[in-house]
Amino acid sequence: GVRAWEMADEMRKPIEDICQSGLFGPWDSPDLGEMPVGLNPAKCSPWGLDSFQLFPNFVILFWGQGWYLTYHYWPTSHNTHVFEGTVYFPQPRTPRERIAQELAAVSFKEYGLQDANTLEATQTMVESRVLDEFVLCDQEVLIRHLHKETAAWVADYQRKTQRVGQEV
Repeated sequence: GVRAWEMADEMRKPIEDICQSGLFGPWDSPDLGEMPVGLNPAKCSPWGLDSFQLFPNFVILFWGQGWYLTYHYWPTSHNTHVFEGTVYFPQPRTPRERIAQELAAVSFKEYGLQDANTLEATQTMVESRVLDEFVLCDQEVLIRHLHKETAAWVADYQRKTQRVGQEV
């Protein structure tokens, strides 16, 4: 994990020092009590975040500073989608806390640019058909699982629609 306020001055923007917030969220953690089981299982300190990918199109990131964000990927065609991100914070107790939350929210676009910046290039490469297969290493277990589940969904749909066509 990273504590932004402990980073070197040149690594922080002046607005982050003023608002005590930034890309990693507000610097002051709200007292939310005990974290749910499953978050920060290694008990890291500092703890940055835990990210959960939920099939087929939902991601949730829980931040150690007491907030979370979600990503939705909504398909709009066979090769396009809408990327939707939403941030969630506890109710602010003071105007300064609200300003810190707002700075984190407007900084959120940086996450989208980092997390989704390869999607367009990847789609362009796939459509070029230069490669017809991809080797996945053990670290890409989520990609393998995604493709396995997607193939199962498609096969199930094909079975069901084939049966409907035969019943007519």
